Amino acid sequence: MKLKGMVALILTLFSIVLLSIYYVSARPHPERTPVADVNGSPITARELENELMRQRAGVIDYFRQTYGAEYGKDFWETDYNGETPGSVARNWALQSLVRTRLELELAQSYGLIRGTSYEDLLLEMDKENKRRRAAVQANEPVYGPVKFDESFFLNYFLSHLRIELKEKLSEKEVKMTDEDLQKHYEQIKDTMFTLEGKVSFEKTAVSYRGEGKGTSAERKLTAKKLAESLRTLVDQGMEVTEAVQSARLQAGNDTVTIRNTDDELTGDKAGAYYRSQPQLYSILSGSLKAGQISAVFDEELLGEYVFIKVKAIEADGYQSFEENKHNVRSSFMDIAYESYLDKLYDKATIEIYEERIDRLKLLSNL
Repeated sequence: MKLKGMVALILTLFSIVLLSIYYVSARPHPERTPVADVNGSPITARELENELMRQRAGVIDYFRQTYGAEYGKDFWETDYNGETPGSVARNWALQSLVRTRLELELAQSYGLIRGTSYEDLLLEMDKENKRRRAAVQANEPVYGPVKFDESFFLNYFLSHLRIELKEKLSEKEVKMTDEDLQKHYEQIKDTMFTLEGKVSFEKTAVSYRGEGKGTSAERKLTAKKLAESLRTLVDQGMEVTEAVQSARLQAGNDTVTIRNTDDELTGDKAGAYYRSQPQLYSILSGSLKAGQISAVFDEELLGEYVFIKVKAIEADGYQSFEENKHNVRSSFMDIAYESYLDKLYDKATIEIYEERIDRLKLLSNL
């Protein structure tokens, strides 16, 4: 009797467990609710929620830049000239998800991935994380995090997938000739392949600041005379180091600080030179040619007399097409790829379930 009672109890408990499992599995999972379909492939609420968070900062910045809006209470519902941040965030997120789904469909058609659903992406993430964990255990290099989460994996996965897709498209769908690439080079060279002009020069400076013999006016006069003597010797063909020794002997002064340096003026240094050495900047921007020596000038901000010898001048120009052909091709394919996706977008069957998005209140988490 006791045995029968025990069996009945076990069966009862087992039935309760089964019913609980069935109840939990049968319950609807809001995050799995389709909020859109792309060519019959569902986009889930979970995907939209994640993408909304990715778009969040961009939307806030857009409204700040466009309307001077400040983020705060009721920001997402506030109307700015017919636009609300919430609706813009939703539209941007959906457009991004649709475009991503089309990329995944394209990748599947080329046999690069097995499926296009969010669950398929999570399986890819799990596979990549296992590969990274095994690499760490084997003391092999791992670039990036040892373990991805959903927010970072999608960008990582898509960036690698796009490289493969562009290569596939270049083989079959996108034809490019050298003439096409040459034309593209002409279109992008001003933004991608400019060569800054550069002036290489040798600078000799004689300081008149700091401690020394005589008054400050006397030290300044001594420095000027020494700089002029140096310039004359260099102009006559003497090396600067030799000229310094000779000029010191002539002046009978071995305490003055003399500096000789090689430098160059480029576009990224121009602002710094203009602010800290305005006389030098003015002379370098003038008409001196390679091999010529400037007159001695007073760089008052630094407290020194200076002259320069221009060693070389490189004019503005462009890097050649031939040396950048690979980069031109990559740029061409980037544009061709986006154009191809635009065509897929126009042909796609897209359904957006607005009432489900509203019911799930996904925007409330922003």
